[in-house]
Amino acid sequence: MKKISIVLIEDHVIVRSGLTMFLNSQPDMIVVGEAADGKEGLLRLHAVHPDVVITDLSMPKGMDGFTTLQEIRLSFPDVPVLVLTMYDDEIYLKEALRLGAHGLVLKQTDPYQLLTAIRTLIEGKKYFDTTFTEETILRFQHEITKEEAKSLLTAREEEVLRLTARGYTNKEISNKLFISVKTVENHKTSLMKKLHMTTRAELVQYAIEKGLLPVQKPL
Repeated sequence: MKKISIVLIEDHVIVRSGLTMFLNSQPDMIVVGEAADGKEGLLRLHAVHPDVVITDLSMPKGMDGFTTLQEIRLSFPDVPVLVLTMYDDEIYLKEALRLGAHGLVLKQTDPYQLLTAIRTLIEGKKYFDTTFTEETILRFQHEITKEEAKSLLTAREEEVLRLTARGYTNKEISNKLFISVKTVENHKTSLMKKLHMTTRAELVQYAIEKGLLPVQKPL
């Protein structure tokens, strides 16, 4: 049976050594590379191209886990990354999701949950510590999708969104921007697609929530 090859990035030597022994004791796993920070970890990845990467987030010296995660996603998009951290604050989960982590497990959890996470990632699925509810994960994924979509908006789409939030009709927007009503409608359709929304009311609410500008009816 082919073993799951793993590169482990963890700055604490004792923790890294213990994890390596634990993982190597599994019949279907083998640690093929160890590193104390992200820069060293990337060198290991280039050398062995593992099936899974496990990385800590907090590494005071060298390249930290967040930067490491970004670099791995860019250089090794086909290699799933499992974040292993002691921080159970939801902000760490959201940032890990935003940077493309396939899973996250807390260090203080049952060690066998780590094994489940690794095997789940190998199946092409994602795995997040049972401390976090599915509702929280889905909410963060939705927020991230909307944040990323906003960065994809064109300048004209942002103008249409702002005017829509201020209460202008399609006809009024077309007059202000010197474009046809049909073009305004097309921009709104594009906005809804990028922001994963289905109604004009959702666009307005999104603009308000993001503080693009206060809702104001035209004079």
